[in-house]
Amino acid sequence: MTHVNRRRPSHTRFPLCVPAVAETMGGEDRPTQGEAQDMSRSGLGLRMQATVAPDAPVRVTLRLRRRPEVTLLGKVVWVRPHPDLPGWAIGIQFGDEIRGEMVAEIADAEYPPWGDPGRR
Repeated sequence: MTHVNRRRPSHTRFPLCVPAVAETMGGEDRPTQGEAQDMSRSGLGLRMQATVAPDAPVRVTLRLRRRPEVTLLGKVVWVRPHPDLPGWAIGIQFGDEIRGEMVAEIADAEYPPWGDPGRR
């Protein structure tokens, strides 16, 4: 069963499985490849190959399959070793909340159990 966190409307977290690239704004670090694993109106959970410094401002690009790429701006609010997979779990808080409809549309199109099984 998929867990959807319903703490507050802006924190309803929808599971995802979307290739993502995170870049710290300032240009010191190279872009980090990974995957967006959940998303809400106020933030994003990523699994990345390399760590990113806490409090760093970041630009995250989601490489969607059924829509154009989406680029979101935010900051790293936590970093820890991923509990289930190799790499790092990283929490991103957006500078401004995004529309709830956009989050739901991305989740509906990009989470494998809800998507078209022929595209995997």
